[in-house]
Amino acid sequence: MAQTKQQKEMIVLAVLAVVAALVWFAYFGKHGTSVNAFSARGPYTPIDAVNYDPVFKDLSETQNTEYKPTGRNIFVAGPAPVTVSTDDKAKPAPPPYLPQGPQLPPPPPRPVLDWKFFGVGTVPASGPRRAFLLDKEEVHIVSEGDTVENHIRITRIGNDRIEYEDINTGQKNSNNLELPQPPA
Repeated sequence: MAQTKQQKEMIVLAVLAVVAALVWFAYFGKHGTSVNAFSARGPYTPIDAVNYDPVFKDLSETQNTEYKPTGRNIFVAGPAPVTVSTDDKAKPAPPPYLPQGPQLPPPPPRPVLDWKFFGVGTVPASGPRRAFLLDKEEVHIVSEGDTVENHIRITRIGNDRIEYEDINTGQKNSNNLELPQPPA
């Protein structure tokens, strides 16, 4: 027995109506005692508060408090103005902290590439970038990953900056693009 599209839609509609009725009954159909989140188990017992004097004492203390301004404007963002008391000026400053025991050696200096970075280029259109470095009168062409001066590795070649690191210490540094001085 083949069912038509309209009969299938009517069956689906009936199933949805039954589901909707069950959901409505689950949420709204139950009548009786419902436990509120604020109610406690058991019968209600009023608070045994015979002596109200401590409550009234605390209430009168809070009502009698007086506002004392600190000088800060609460409508202006920023820190409160600093007030210097005369007692702080009379106190001597604590001695500076002096480290004790053996001291660590200072960190190694950042590497220096004495050659001037004066240009960038690529051999083929999608080839690796090459930097042009000038050592006095000699021009060196290097690419990323090359080692110069036996201890400096070129890590990145940008349009206006070349970055490098010292192989021995791991310290990094960079040089900006410099134009060579024209001969006089």
